[in-house]
Amino acid sequence: MNRLISFFSRPLPQNDNGNWLQAGLIAGAIVFFLLFFLRPFGLGQFEGNIFFVALCFSLLAVAVTWCYGACVFRPWVRRVKTWRVWHECVAILLLLCCISMSNSVVNTLLFHNSLSPQLVLAYLYVTLLFGIPITLTIVALEYQRRLRTRLAELLPKDTDAQAEETVTFHDTSVRGNDLTLPLSDFLYAEAQKNCVDIYFLREGHVEHQQLRTTLTSVLADANEKSIFQCHRSFIVNLNNILSAHGNSNGYQLTVGDEQHTVPVSRSYVSKLRSFVG
Repeated sequence: MNRLISFFSRPLPQNDNGNWLQAGLIAGAIVFFLLFFLRPFGLGQFEGNIFFVALCFSLLAVAVTWCYGACVFRPWVRRVKTWRVWHECVAILLLLCCISMSNSVVNTLLFHNSLSPQLVLAYLYVTLLFGIPITLTIVALEYQRRLRTRLAELLPKDTDAQAEETVTFHDTSVRGNDLTLPLSDFLYAEAQKNCVDIYFLREGHVEHQQLRTTLTSVLADANEKSIFQCHRSFIVNLNNILSAHGNSNGYQLTVGDEQHTVPVSRSYVSKLRSFVG
């Protein structure tokens, strides 16, 4: 249950300028498939042109979806600070309910039935019966796709908090050339035999300094939950990830600029995913 609650609370950023005509065409195709092939609501006994009937309902689904995107979804996304998985599920189910109620009205026009609460509830029941598993499947697949291709935008970030902190990475060599910098400027660290290369931003450019220390000591010096060991030889500041690509076998994180990438080894992937949401 806790894992399920955690999944629904994970962030799922949205683009409020999404292609709702395309979404409408997909919704229309699903409605056409359900009506033409499965024939609920007594359509199995309908002796008229079932293709025409299914087409009318599917075109209505296209129109309702487009209007929903423009009038409901886009304003909703703009008002919600962090769009989460549960927002996405509710938004899709609300869309399905709008389509369902519109279909009940069209039903009265095509079949000359009287519009009644029983008819509306019947449409809602069948729509949600099919819609809930479809919605959960679509959202889960979309979330997994983003984990593979857009992981960086799913990671919780708190750059403002880091900007107020400084960190000192200690050098254990004789000269003791410690490195002090704003925590928000720290990008990643790479172990090199008995030393660690610290990569950081200075005036917008990526620089690095080699210290005689260990990754364990660097993690201890940083002492911040967003500083994450992603490989036996790398730690990374999750707040400074620009993009991430990969799958369950590992990721490549782009940090600081396009020339600097950090690997996430397979053994650390599950731990990285636990940071998401």
